[in-house]
This record gives sequence, C-alpha cells and structure tokens, in this order.
Amino acid sequence: MEKIKLGLIGYGYWGPNFARVIGESSNSTLKYCADSDDRSLERAKKKYPTLITTKDYRDILSDGDVKAVIIVTPTKTHYQIAKECILAKKHVFIEKPLCQNVKEAQELILLAQDYKVKLMVGHVFLFNSAVKFIKDLIDRGHIGRLRHLHFQRRNLGPIRQDVNVLWDLAPHDISMALHFIGDKPFSVIASGESFLQKGILDVVSASLKFPHNVMVNMIFSWIDPVKVRDIAIVGENKMVLFDDVAQSERVKIFNKNANIIKNTLDVSFGEYQISLHSGDILVPAIENREPLKEEFNHFIDCVANNKKPFTDGQNGLDVVRIISAIQQSLDQNSTLVKL
Repeated sequence: MEKIKLGLIGYGYWGPNFARVIGESSNSTLKYCADSDDRSLERAKKKYPTLITTKDYRDILSDGDVKAVIIVTPTKTHYQIAKECILAKKHVFIEKPLCQNVKEAQELILLAQDYKVKLMVGHVFLFNSAVKFIKDLIDRGHIGRLRHLHFQRRNLGPIRQDVNVLWDLAPHDISMALHFIGDKPFSVIASGESFLQKGILDVVSASLKFPHNVMVNMIFSWIDPVKVRDIAIVGENKMVLFDDVAQSERVKIFNKNANIIKNTLDVSFGEYQISLHSGDILVPAIENREPLKEEFNHFIDCVANNKKPFTDGQNGLDVVRIISAIQQSLDQNSTLVKL
C-alpha cells in the first residue's frame, strides 16, 4: 500500500509528538508542517530535514498528494482551519476539543459528510489500554450497576492563556465518562474561580447527573501542589481506581461494596440495614501501549479502509455540548443547566 501523505498544522506543545508518531508509522509519511511561529518551524526542519515547512497552512490544502491533515492548534482556530481542510477534501484529525461551541461542531460534521471525508477528534484516553480494560469490566458486569464516578485532573500548570482550565482539561474526562457510562447526562452544575488571570478560570469543579441514577463529579485545576490524574468508579458490586500518574499498579479493582440488607432478621437498628463489604484488591496485568500511537494508527486505518472513526465528529460534538453546558453553569453563578 502506498504511504498516505499527511500535513501537520501546529508544531507547538503537542505537534512534535504527532510528528514523531507519523515518523514511526509504516503506512504514512509527513510531507508538510505549518506553524505561524518561525522558531517552531526551525525546530521541525532541524528534526526532519526533508519536511516542507510553511507559515501558511493553505499551502498544504493546495497539494493534491496530501490526503489528510492533523490539526494541533489553539481551540479558537479549530473551526476555521478544519472547515478549509474539509472543503479541500482532506481527511481531518483535530485535537480536542473539536470546536469552541456546538454550532461550529455541528457544521463541521455536516461538511465532512457532504465532502465524504473522515473527521476524527483527539480523545486520546479512549485509546488507553487501561481505559479499554476498565470499559470491558463494566460491559461484562464485573463491577455491577454504576453508581458514582469521580475524576481528578490537577497539577501546578501548565497554565494557558487561550482557554480556561475547563476547556483545557475537561475533554479528556468527559469523553471517558461518556465511554464508561454509555449514556449522556441530563443536567450539570459547576463552580470555579480565576486566581491568576482575570476572566480565565484556573480551578473548576462540576457535577453531572446521568440516567439510571448515575452521578459524576469532576475537578480540574492548574494550581495544585502535585500532579493528580485519577478516576474512581463505584459500582454496585466492586470499585475501580485508575491512577494515570502511577508508575505501576495503575488500575486496582477493589472487592468492596455497600448495599441494603434485604433480609433484616437479627440486624440491629445501629447497622441501618446497610451491609458494608471489604474484600481483596486485584491489580490486573495490562499491556502498556502508547495511546497516541494507537489513536493515530486508528485514524490512518479509517482513511485507508474507509472506516468510521471511533472518536468521530459526533463524539466530539457530544463532549463540546457538555463542556458548553458546564461553562453556562459557571457563567450563571453555578445554576443547574439541563441538557
């Protein structure tokens, strides 16, 4: 199979990682790199001497040999760049979030359908082997009916100026929440504060209510003392902890639960008819594959074999719609927003 030629738009913080993954691919090659910053282009050219570099991403769109583009630019630029790429009939991979509002996301989805190109969003955690393992546990009923999920994504920086902490960090955890639960929330409520930059929230907490009495809490922060990236999933039968920062034992399955005692014979009032069970902790062996490489290979497979991306435009829209609702709650002094 002839290698698929790609263009990379954006060589800032995350772009070099894509350039590396493309360079390691056996069925694709990076022909162009576009960035508005001269120093970024110099770094790219030094690393990849045969690369064509440009400050105008439209140079990529006029090249018929380029079949697909990777967009790794600030969120506010996603819509316009992706729209032009689609109109040029290029397949598009765009980093999270898809766009900065629902209307833009909906338009890109329709354009991609009209021009018959793939539109994929970079919800990279859905390609994480630990996340796949946990999803399989849930789907096979091993932890029982879901009750509560708690997400933490906290660290001291990096602090951005183009978006607030919600739009920076929430796409990861919202995409995983939707994936694990297999449903969409019907309401959100949030609170946050701007401590460092006026008008740019650097701490946000949000609570989401899902059908079947499932509750999700999330906290995002740029100003915490240690890096925390963990998820606690509480089921009717068992509980799971995913610590993405841990060097080992990243997933732990706790044989713990709390349930109402159906047979209350000989149960004292002080026990409140509740049974608390605490058993063993299982640390499963999970194959460790690079999520970014898995994600990129999936995109190339979709382009080469005309497949629907797992994290397609609709998936990106679902995440943007929820973030927008959380933002609305923040803008309206922590009011409950229904979806």
